[in-house]
Amino acid sequence: MIEKVTVAGHIAIDHIFDIPYYPEKNHSIFIKSKEEYFGGGAANIAAGIAKLGCKSELVAAVDKNFEKSAYHNHLKRMGVELNVKKFDGEIAQAYIFNDDAHNQITYFYWGVSENMRDAKIEEREVIHIAPSHPEFAYNMAGKAKFLAFEPGQDIPRYDREKLSSIIEKTDILFCNIFELKKIERIVGMKREKLKKHMDLVVTEGEKGSVLHAGGKTKKIPSVEADVIDPTGAGDAYRAAFWAGLMHGMDMEESCKLGSIASSLVVGKKGAQTGLPDWGMLIKKYEILSKAEKI
Repeated sequence: MIEKVTVAGHIAIDHIFDIPYYPEKNHSIFIKSKEEYFGGGAANIAAGIAKLGCKSELVAAVDKNFEKSAYHNHLKRMGVELNVKKFDGEIAQAYIFNDDAHNQITYFYWGVSENMRDAKIEEREVIHIAPSHPEFAYNMAGKAKFLAFEPGQDIPRYDREKLSSIIEKTDILFCNIFELKKIERIVGMKREKLKKHMDLVVTEGEKGSVLHAGGKTKKIPSVEADVIDPTGAGDAYRAAFWAGLMHGMDMEESCKLGSIASSLVVGKKGAQTGLPDWGMLIKKYEILSKAEKI
């Protein structure tokens, strides 16, 4: 059984803006509200795993004053083991724009995360590489006995050589359907071949997700939600997936937990605000399973 998951990638501050709609090119729009939240894909996943009663380690780049910050204290209180690298500069920043139809556009400033390309760590049992610098991801992939890879929005930064090398070492690939097509194109490997080499968890938004594992394909339904803010939905899915495995559940059950966790997180603003604990998550899982809705 998995004892701890090391999550590598970004820690960031999310600036979330609410706007009525997206303006046309060369037009402006008024902002209805602006708030700051704790974020960064890797940090969201590590925090989610910890909230669900499991052990997580976060490997990320921070500014030199991070230990004095509210974010540092927040992660410590949650029980996340911090393995952060300090650099001169500013911590990563995400500028997230949500419209009234729940569409979302994000602009990401890497800040000190750019410096993670040369970071080194010792070998780990389980590593989840969240979106991060390709050089860093390449180095991390060689340190994992069991590797989960989630290139996300950083796929365009990968060249074929590095992405192919990481894919060859990957045990579980997390992506959405659009990212999967990009991966296929860059590495020159079709989905059917990828499925033979590794397990795949492919998210499809409101349609749910698909698990390809052990030669079988399982459709995982989405869970109805009152959407306030979609930020962090995918990160909550991954956190709950890992927590499920760490609590002894199988991959299909763990994906269902991920779907439920996503539905809970989007009900509140901010990627970490609505993270469930294990009791809340498993209770909803049991209710939905009994009603045959998951």
